[in-house]
Amino acid sequence: MTDFIQSKIFQELGATALMFIVFYLVLQFNKSSIESLIRQQSDFVSKMFELYNKLLDTTVFNSSMLQKIDEKMKNTHWCPYLKKKEEKEIN
Repeated sequence: MTDFIQSKIFQELGATALMFIVFYLVLQFNKSSIESLIRQQSDFVSKMFELYNKLLDTTVFNSSMLQKIDEKMKNTHWCPYLKKKEEKEIN
């Protein structure tokens, strides 16, 4: 390490080279933790995608059920009172 500090490159680059070396060493020591964080983030994103997919399916199902209810309401088949009243008017 002392040879590097006394080298011509270090004397010309100075603090910039030292910061680069420190950054490189820290990155090498933290490489496994960074890879672990990336894996965790990837797992989280895939689980969120699955959750959104299920949520979308549920929303589509609820929308179809509401559409059926809306049709029955418009055709007065939803309310038993109105349905009986309509049947009496027809007869």
